Amino acid sequence: MEESYMTVRTFCDRLQVSQSTVYRMIKSGMIPAVKFGRYWKIPLRVFEQIAARRL
Repeated sequence: MEESYMTVRTFCDRLQVSQSTVYRMIKSGMIPAVKFGRYWKIPLRVFEQIAARRL
């Protein structure tokens, strides 16, 4: 099964956090992400885990 990814912008919009915060968290390893070319993508499962904790 292939993993789904979301852009940093979509991730930020849905969680209402700034892009600089998310990029800092990616760089520090707090949020796992994959770089596709020049863009960072966050696995959808990571978003679901974080969103579930915020509820």
